[in-house]
Amino acid sequence: MTQLALSAPAATDRTAAIAALNDAARAGTLVTSRMVLTRALADLLAGSSDDPAILQVRLFQGQCALKRLINETPIDPGNDPHGERDFGVVEYLGHKIFWKIDVYANDGTFAWGTDKPWDGAESFRLVTIMLATDY
Repeated sequence: MTQLALSAPAATDRTAAIAALNDAARAGTLVTSRMVLTRALADLLAGSSDDPAILQVRLFQGQCALKRLINETPIDPGNDPHGERDFGVVEYLGHKIFWKIDVYANDGTFAWGTDKPWDGAESFRLVTIMLATDY
């Protein structure tokens, strides 16, 4: 019984560390993370124009607005059963947008998950933002 009581705080601390790293990755402040958009979402944000500069500006503006919305929208507890804040849903331009965070070993290959997702130095986070239809 004593061992179980001693191991619970470690799991809670690890969950809190994972959640904090995920929050930083989502905000774009975590060095060991990247944020990507799916092609369909990028096309939606860029709109249509014959001028590549206009497309690029619209895409950038859309990314900034979407990133802000994602960071300001509370995460539904039903989408966060483990308290790690690694998935969420927002509405933008009349579309349902999903974002999710995957954690990999920070070994340069990013081919495998990490054994220590609570360790910011040993893990790498990929934040993927997509249309719900892309999932």
